[in-house]
Amino acid sequence: MADIRIASVALPTAIRPPAVTAAVEGTEGFGDTLKQAVTAVNDMQLDATQATNALASGKPIDSAQALVTIEKANVSFQFAVQIRNKLLEAYQEIMRMSV
Repeated sequence: MADIRIASVALPTAIRPPAVTAAVEGTEGFGDTLKQAVTAVNDMQLDATQATNALASGKPIDSAQALVTIEKANVSFQFAVQIRNKLLEAYQEIMRMSV
């Protein structure tokens, strides 16, 4: 029988959660993340508007791709509204807490 050799295994290193890493390094905060998300939703809305205008004006555009672009914008907007609602609920709950 042949000898089976097992290579040494490295010891595990400490892992910090991504939120803690970002806060410690000061690279990005909650406000920056929220701003990027709103900007992304806005960009999708602008793309959907361009696709709608192209379809309405009769420009040569793939209608299926235009509909996908419009639906992506719709879903992202609905998601942003739900996040806003949850943040508002959390704020209202904090304001109701007695100190």
